[in-house]
Parts: sequence; C-alpha cells; structure tokens
Amino acid sequence: MADGEIDLVDTVKYTSLQPGKEYTVTGKLMDKATGEVILDADGNEIAASQNFTPDEPAGSVDITFHIMDASILMGKTTVAFETVSYGDRELAIHADINDDDQTVYFPEIGTTATVDGEHEVLRDRTMTLVDVVEYKSLEPGKEYTVK
Repeated sequence: MADGEIDLVDTVKYTSLQPGKEYTVTGKLMDKATGEVILDADGNEIAASQNFTPDEPAGSVDITFHIMDASILMGKTTVAFETVSYGDRELAIHADINDDDQTVYFPEIGTTATVDGEHEVLRDRTMTLVDVVEYKSLEPGKEYTVK
C-alpha cells in the first residue's frame, strides 16, 4: 500500500566474501517503466546502505529503504538495484530491471462512472451505470477482483 511512511526491506545474498572484513551494500529503487531512479518528495534518490562483516563467505544481509511518503510510489513498479563494496572498490553489482525477485508493485486504481457517457442524468428513466476501472502496477499473472 503506497500510503504514509513505509520500510521496504531488500535481502541481498552474497558469495565469495572474506569473513571478518567489513563490506557495504548499497541499494537504490528504480522505476521499472522508465528505468530511472525513483526520487523522494525532496528530489533525492530513494536509497539505502548497510555495513556488514560476514562470518562466512556466503550469506545474506538486509538493507531497508525508509520511505517517508510512500504515496510517491503509487502506480509504480519498483525494482531494487544493489552494489557490494569493500572500501572504495565495487565488488558486485546487481542491476537487472527485469528481476522479478527484486520487484515490488504499488497499485493505483481509479474509476469513471457514467450513464450513456454522461455524468449528469435525469432520475425518471431506466438507465445503466457504467463504471470504467483503470489501474496501474498490478502484478502480471495474478488474479484480481473488482467490486
């Protein structure tokens, strides 16, 4: 639900890191439709980072995107991109706009109701009300119900 303040958690899996060394994972949210970085209400990239020190060469770490006003995501399909760094060196980048596992949908719905294409009608006749439902950012392949 694209409403209010939300935390979007991205679990980043890694392999072949050196135990005991400190790494940084950074991420940013991308708009799947445009391929552009999503900006918050102040014009800043929606991004997150987390320092971590692995105990084993393979594992996972969570980064949390804290979004103060999630309404900016309404109608968007977002994809998280990540980079793992050691110091100033980027070691791994995951930036696949079509990765379903990195995708979150923020649906938007709207309707337009009319009678014979008009919004104003006389009450003294039989009529058929037609309500056209428009939507954005629903997950493909899922079944939805309109009530």
